[in-house]
Amino acid sequence: MTELLNIAIVSTNKDKYSETFIHNQVNHLPANIHFLFDGYLPKQYSTDKGRTSNFIEHFQNKKWFNMRKAARGAGEGALRLALENYLVNHNIQVILCQYGPSGVEMMDMATRLNIPLVVHFHGYDAYRDDILNSYGKQYNELFQRATAVVAVSQHMYTALQKLNCPPEKLHYLSYGIDTAIFKAEPSVEKKYDFVFCGRFVAKKSPESVIKAFAIVTTQVPNLKLVMIGDGELLDYSKHLAKNLGLEKQIEFKGVLTPEEVRKVLSESKIYVQHSVVTPQHDSEGTPLTLMECGAMALPAVATKHGGIPELIVDGETGFLVEENDIKTMAERMLELHKSPEMLSKMGVKARERIINHYSLNAYIQNLSKLLQNTVFP
Repeated sequence: MTELLNIAIVSTNKDKYSETFIHNQVNHLPANIHFLFDGYLPKQYSTDKGRTSNFIEHFQNKKWFNMRKAARGAGEGALRLALENYLVNHNIQVILCQYGPSGVEMMDMATRLNIPLVVHFHGYDAYRDDILNSYGKQYNELFQRATAVVAVSQHMYTALQKLNCPPEKLHYLSYGIDTAIFKAEPSVEKKYDFVFCGRFVAKKSPESVIKAFAIVTTQVPNLKLVMIGDGELLDYSKHLAKNLGLEKQIEFKGVLTPEEVRKVLSESKIYVQHSVVTPQHDSEGTPLTLMECGAMALPAVATKHGGIPELIVDGETGFLVEENDIKTMAERMLELHKSPEMLSKMGVKARERIINHYSLNAYIQNLSKLLQNTVFP
């Protein structure tokens, strides 16, 4: 039997609701997981998959720590020493950093301790101007030091190539979901005609979904749209719905648990997402919710953006429209709504595609193999 690896998973957040992809790694990778979180340079750790946590500074080999502290100083330097001490004492064999900036923060100690470093990019870290103009200035060095770099879409793979990531280190590995949990439930009453789930932020463009829905309701009144999530554009979106006279037809659910999200998806007919590239060049990676709705046999109407065209086969598992083309999005939403036969057929195809290409088991197996290969090349 192969001995389990000791893996440090480094993440900015412990349990952010929109980062299911990280929770899946923590919960399902076949390894001894040391979960380090709270900032790009993590301040806390958990050895029980995030159920309990402690501050990194509380785990120090005093003799080893004090011997080097004078040379490095206090503050952030002390935290870095404590982190190094943690990695050494737990015999960490590979560091898996979520997001590029975490990789930048951890690369010096990974090099110093001769621990393989794998950096998993997810979205904004590969695209957004403020990140590329700050942490991105060290990406060249990061790519040289990292053992492997993971992109979650072909679109991101190309973006990282343009940022000079060596092709031999770059790996395309899309997310996966548990299709036994996310599955079609035809017996459930469909309360909502359309559903959106995600953060209310510029790149998700929730206001575009609302505007497209408004056009649809001019043709078919009394339809229902449910929107799940929160963010800086939530209040604006609520005001927009009210100004368009749709406050009784759009239900804002706020943040829901994964089980609650699954329930709302099961009560919905069509998934809608209008992702766009923002003026700051922020962009999606591969939206996990699009996988979840596909697994539940919901066809989607979405934009040709980021990794979305890799998930949705236009005209087969849903419809794709150009970014900011609200009129065409409304037309496709209306077309699907008016054709139960098309809706059903696309839903079946959507689930088949997710099962065949985006299962959680396949994702975890492929990531686990990549991590094993960095330790035992």
